[in-house]
Amino acid sequence: MVDGSAIAAAPVLPKSPCAPRVPARYRLEFDDGTAITVRGRGLIGREPTTPADSGVEHLIRLVDDSLSVSRTHLEFGIGASGLWIQDCASTNGSHLEVDGQRHTLEPAVPVAAPPGCVIHLGGRRIRVRATSGRAVVGSATVDWGVATHIGGTRRHNQDSYCADPPVFVVADGMGGHTAGDLASRAVVDSLLALTGDEQVTTELLTACLADARARLDQIPASGGRPPGSTVSGVIVTQNDDGPYWMVVNVGDSRTYRLDADGFRQLTIDHSVVQELIDAGTLTDAEARSLPFSNILTRAVLAGIDHPADVWLRPIGPGDRILICSDGLTRELDDPGIARILRAAVDPQAAADQLVNGAADAGCGDDVTALVVDAVAIRCWDR
Repeated sequence: MVDGSAIAAAPVLPKSPCAPRVPARYRLEFDDGTAITVRGRGLIGREPTTPADSGVEHLIRLVDDSLSVSRTHLEFGIGASGLWIQDCASTNGSHLEVDGQRHTLEPAVPVAAPPGCVIHLGGRRIRVRATSGRAVVGSATVDWGVATHIGGTRRHNQDSYCADPPVFVVADGMGGHTAGDLASRAVVDSLLALTGDEQVTTELLTACLADARARLDQIPASGGRPPGSTVSGVIVTQNDDGPYWMVVNVGDSRTYRLDADGFRQLTIDHSVVQELIDAGTLTDAEARSLPFSNILTRAVLAGIDHPADVWLRPIGPGDRILICSDGLTRELDDPGIARILRAAVDPQAAADQLVNGAADAGCGDDVTALVVDAVAIRCWDR
């Protein structure tokens, strides 16, 4: 048994000038599209078993016809240093992938599993995400919370997100395209190269999106149209005069800002409907009921360099940023979203309420909401 109080360092830890201040909540995302939020200790395997009084919160059974996963393969839990994992003397071993480097875990030796890492168990993969927490990025302190829900008509959640400071984005695999879940994940993975940086430039962001297109080119089309994805969100960065939100958008996922001046959308949808609204042909209310509202004019696609919209906006204390896939905005209008954001003080509670509201409205699409709060700004020394 392990209490998680003494945890070995992961074989390679990611760069981390963006210092965490409070423990994060963790989410394990499995390669079949299912996920759990970690509440405590757990066991993963083909048929994991444990005594009734062991204090294990999660018993996770993985389907594995190839028998590459042992009956009880991996243990995990939350300790003072965050999420830890350890191999349970499995037949094929466990591997931890951090920053693209993969390392074998020694049996019965707990190691830290940082957000963004991938756990390999035989032929199965598990992505570790932080769903909430606090971090200091330069002179800005931010809190965040995120929730996601698979749509009623989906087999896999085609939304992916990154909440690894300073990067906070949501990507939505394009419906009707093959492997939309793989496409959104590829876009998010490309942006992980920015995690830990305090000063992110447009050039660095552009390079990541070029890498995303290259990753998409490696995903088989399976006889359909090539896979693609939207991406929207903010990157916390610094200029000479202080901290900024670097707002990025390609497609129709959205980024909003709530502050003392009100609630407003920071991004512009790249869609046929938005072009008709801009031309005065449609109103916003009329656009919500159109059957072709999901037709995009820009997306992240292999071989096509659709430019991203990028803006820099100064960060103010009390700013609340919402990043969401269109599964949210199809079900909840802007006034309804704003009411929830104003009422829920905790960003995780706000994200949960937004996603639950969309699900209760009968959302057939995947829905993801990522809420980021600027809780403090330190005086910037120049």
